[in-house]
Amino acid sequence: MKNNSKEVILTFNLPDFSRKDINIRLSNKSVVIKAKKKSQNKVQKKDFYHKEISQRVFSYATTLPAIDRKSTRLNSSHTDISRMP
Repeated sequence: MKNNSKEVILTFNLPDFSRKDINIRLSNKSVVIKAKKKSQNKVQKKDFYHKEISQRVFSYATTLPAIDRKSTRLNSSHTDISRMP
């Protein structure tokens, strides 16, 4: 976390999470960032069946310096690193 009198900057690397998987909640005193992704893979053949289920979860919460919620802007950016060369 970096902060000065005008802004607070939080940076996270969340590989394999898309923007829709990430939830950010901001209050006067804290920020909560959660990400959740589920995936399922099935392979079915004549004499073979395989089912794989996985779930990835990320959660982070921290208190913030005193902020005025009415004048606060929340900016978030997301780069899908799975698509980067």
